[in-house]
Amino acid sequence: MNPINSLLAHKDQTLISHLEGVSQKAGFFATAFDASEQGKLAGLLHDLGKAETEFQKRIRTSDQDGEKQPHAHHGAAYALRQSEPAQWPVALAVNGHHAGLHNRGDVDQKAEAYREMAKSCLLKIRENHPDFTVPLLHDMLPGWLQDLDFFPGNRGNGWLATDLFTRFLFSALIDADRLDTEEHAEDGDKKNEARQWKPFKPESLLLRLEEELKERAEKAKSEGKASGEVLAVRQEVGNLCRDSAGKDRGLFSLSVPTGGGKTLASMLFALHHAVHHDKFAQRNKQFRRIIVVIPYLSIIQQTAKALREIFERDEALKGRVVLEHHSQVEDEPDPAGKQKDKKEAEPSYDTISERRRLAAENWDAPIVVTTSVQFFESLFSRRPAKARKLHNIAQSVIIFDEIQTLPPLMLQPILHALSELANPQRPYGCTMVFCTATQPALHKSEDLPTGLENVRPIVPPEKAREHFASLRRVAYRWPEDNESISWEELAGSILRRDAQQALIVVNTRKAARELHQAFREKLGNDADGLFHLSTWMMPAHRVEILEEVKRRLDPKNFKNNGRERCILVSTQCIEAGVDVDFPAVWRALGPYDSIVQVAGRCNRNGLIKNPDEAVVQVFHPKDSKSPKGLYSTAIAQTELLRKMGLAIPENPDSFTAYFRLLYQLSVPDECGIQRARSRLQFKEVDELFEFIEQDTISVLICNQYVDYAGEKFKKTAGGKLYEEAQTRRGGKGKIMGYFTREDWRNIQPNIINLPSRSLKDEKVRGKLEKAFNDETSGLYVWLGKYHAGFKGTGIDFEGAMPVEGLIL
Repeated sequence: MNPINSLLAHKDQTLISHLEGVSQKAGFFATAFDASEQGKLAGLLHDLGKAETEFQKRIRTSDQDGEKQPHAHHGAAYALRQSEPAQWPVALAVNGHHAGLHNRGDVDQKAEAYREMAKSCLLKIRENHPDFTVPLLHDMLPGWLQDLDFFPGNRGNGWLATDLFTRFLFSALIDADRLDTEEHAEDGDKKNEARQWKPFKPESLLLRLEEELKERAEKAKSEGKASGEVLAVRQEVGNLCRDSAGKDRGLFSLSVPTGGGKTLASMLFALHHAVHHDKFAQRNKQFRRIIVVIPYLSIIQQTAKALREIFERDEALKGRVVLEHHSQVEDEPDPAGKQKDKKEAEPSYDTISERRRLAAENWDAPIVVTTSVQFFESLFSRRPAKARKLHNIAQSVIIFDEIQTLPPLMLQPILHALSELANPQRPYGCTMVFCTATQPALHKSEDLPTGLENVRPIVPPEKAREHFASLRRVAYRWPEDNESISWEELAGSILRRDAQQALIVVNTRKAARELHQAFREKLGNDADGLFHLSTWMMPAHRVEILEEVKRRLDPKNFKNNGRERCILVSTQCIEAGVDVDFPAVWRALGPYDSIVQVAGRCNRNGLIKNPDEAVVQVFHPKDSKSPKGLYSTAIAQTELLRKMGLAIPENPDSFTAYFRLLYQLSVPDECGIQRARSRLQFKEVDELFEFIEQDTISVLICNQYVDYAGEKFKKTAGGKLYEEAQTRRGGKGKIMGYFTREDWRNIQPNIINLPSRSLKDEKVRGKLEKAFNDETSGLYVWLGKYHAGFKGTGIDFEGAMPVEGLIL
C-alpha cells in the first residue's frame, strides 16, 4: 500500500519509485549506445509533471476528479533550463514519451511555459524525499556526437546523427517506462515471467546450427533431395561465411543463387561473427541478438518455424529463443482518426489503455524474425509503440533477406540510417548482412550518390559467378512483344500437360483470384490439388497451404511413379524465401528481380538434370493490368534490359545493371525526409516515411469456413483468444476486454492487413468492427466470410475487391 500522502505515478506505485526505477532501466538500456547518463536523466525527468495536484487527484480517483493536463512537458522544460547546457535529445525523448516525438521547435515553445511548473514539481517531490536529485550533465551531447559537424542551416553530419541518437534515447526511455509500470501492476510477476527470454549465447546456438547443417547435408545426399552441384555450392558458401566472420563489424553482402542455402548460411556467418567479436568486446559492446529482416509477411512464419526447429528443439527452450514479430497491431492511435497530441499524451487511468500500451513488443529476444516494415518504421516513426524496440537494435547482427526489395523512393534515409548503425565511429555496433540471389546496386556510384560504402562481399564476385553458372537449373522463355494469353487459355494450357504440377505467379491478388477461378471452372468437381496463395489469406492459412504443397512436391510422395496434382496460383508473396520445388513455372511479366526470384521455385534442388526441360515461362496476361507507379516502372526497365541483351539471370552482374537502370528513374535527387531529419522535425519524418505505398489496417479473422461451399464453420485460434479477452475485467471488476502482450503475439497468425482506404468502401466497412468496441484501437475484427482449408482463397469481400497498389 502507498502512504496516503505519497505522490503517485500509478495507483500501485509511488512517483519516486517510478522515476528512480525508470532512470535505472533507461540508463542500463542506453549503455548499449554509450548514453547511460542521458538515459538516467530522461528517466528521472519523464514523469516530473505527475507531481502536479490535478494529476494526483486523477490517479487517486480513477479519473473521477482532477483536470486532465499534460505531464510530459515539465521534464522536457527542466532539461532545457537556461542555466546549463540544453539537453535536447533528453528533452525531446521526455516530451514525447506518451504522445510521440515532437518537432524541436514545438518543444522549445512549450519549455518556456512549463519551466516554473517543473521547478515547483521538483520541490514537491523533495518535500517527501529531500535526497532526490537530478544530475547535471556538463555537455549537451555525448562526446562522439559533439565532435561531428554542425554547420548553420542544419548542414553537416551532426544533425542527422542527432536525429538517430534522439530516437534511440527515446526508445530506451519508452521501454524502461513500460517495463517499470508492468512490474508494479497487479499481475506484474506473471507478466515478468512471460517476458523472460533466454540470454543470447552465440556459442551454444552456433554448436546447434553446425550440427543441423551437417545432418541436413548428409540427409540430402543420402536421399537424393539435392544435386551434387547444389550441395557443393552450399558447402562452399558455408565455408566462406565461416572465413569472413572474423572481419571487423560493418556491412557485408551475401550473393547466393536460389537453392544455395543463403538463409542458414547468413545465420552461420552471424553466429560465428558474434562468437569471434564477443571474445574481445567490453560487456556493453558484446552482440546481444540476431535480427532477421524479411520483406514478405508470407514467409516470416516459415522462416521462424525453421529457426525454432533448430534452436528450440529442447523443451526448456521452446518459446524462449526465437521471437516472430510481423503484425502491424500495436498500441497506436487509429490511423483513420488520429487524436490530438494533448489527448494522446494523457491516457485515461484504470482503463484498458494502460494495458494496451504495455503490450507493445520490445524485441528483447536472442533471435528476432520481423518484417522490413516493422524494422524501418522503428527507425523513422515518432510513435512510442513503434519506437520502443529500437534501442534493442544496437549491438546486433542484422540479416536482411531479399535486400533488393527496399523501396527506391525511400533509399536515401534507409541507406543513411544503415550506414550510421554500422559506422565504427558511432556507438551502435551493428553488423549487417545483405542477402539475396539478385543483389541490388546499393553501393555509392554516379547513379546512387547516397549509396553505401565499404560493403564487403562474403562470396567474392568471381566465385559468385561460378556459383550462378554451376546452379543454372532452368531455361527462361520470354514472350514476343505482341503475344498475350487469357486466364482461360492459360489454365487450359497448363491442365493439358502430363505432369499437372505448376506454379503460376501473377502481379495482383485480384488477378490471382480470377486465374484460380478459371482453373476451378475447368476442373469442375475434380479440383483436388488446386491451391491459392496471397496476403488476403491469414499467415496461418498460408502455412497450411504451403505444407500441403510441399508434401505433394516431395518425390517420395509421388504415386505410381507419377506426380500428384499440385497447381498453385499465387501473388509474388511466394517468390522469395519459400522452399518449394516445381517442375515448371509461369510468371506474368513483372520486375526483373521478381522473375528471377520465382525461377528459384523451379527445379530448385536440381533434380531435373537438363535445365532446358525446367522452363520458366514469362507471359503477358490479357485479363489483367499491372499496378501503376514504381511497379510499372520496374516492368519497363525489365523490358529495356531484355532488349539490351542483358537479361541473363545466370550472370549476377545482370542484377547490378537492372537496378542501376531502375534507380536512375526512381531514386529522387532531393529527399524531404532527410531535410526534415536534419531539422529534428519528427512529425514531418513520420508523415513522409512510407515503406509501403499504402497505409493498412490490421484485421483479426475470428471465424472461418473450412470448405469451399462455406458450410463447415469454426473459430480460429485468434478468435478463441479474442473471445476470452472480451471477458477480462478492469478496475472495480468492470468487464473491459483487452489483449495482453502475449495475446498480441499469439493472434498474429490470424491477422490480415487491408488498405486503409477499405474503410471508405461501405460494403467492406460494414464487415469490420473495432476490437472490443474500442474506438481508439488500431485493430479491427472481420465480420464477413473467410474461406479456409486447401480450397480456400481467404477473405471474402462478397463483391468488388479493393483497388491494389504494390502487392506482396
